Amino acid sequence: MLFILLLSSWNGVELYRIYHLLKKKQLLFDDHFTLVICMTITMLTSFLFSMYLILLFPGFYGASLLFGTWSGWNFGKLLRNPAQLNGLYNGAIGGAMGTMLGAVLQNPALCRIPVESAAAMDLAAIPFAAACFYACILLSIRYSLRM
Repeated sequence: MLFILLLSSWNGVELYRIYHLLKKKQLLFDDHFTLVICMTITMLTSFLFSMYLILLFPGFYGASLLFGTWSGWNFGKLLRNPAQLNGLYNGAIGGAMGTMLGAVLQNPALCRIPVESAAAMDLAAIPFAAACFYACILLSIRYSLRM
């Protein structure tokens, strides 16, 4: 539980930094570049934090879906009007996928994973790998925004 909180706070700080960097440099890039970056961040953010929410609070499926939609809306605001729906859509889809992965990590029998394999699954390895992947993606986005 503490490990998941540490991972989510680490990823939350990185997300906060990249959001303000994107907001500050919003007018320096064309719409297509901003759309690709916002789609990537929105999908991964809603996926990862929805998974964290389900692992921390097992019964709150609706809250994780709402968080995904909310994060999509916030990153969609960086785009022009027609593309805001794209952020909302990606946030909702990422939230749903993160909710499903978190539910499967808690109860592997949902996907008919055998008990022998479920016992061998390390609950902390998958969120840690996801957090490292998320940090690498945010670092590559920060690298692409340098000027």
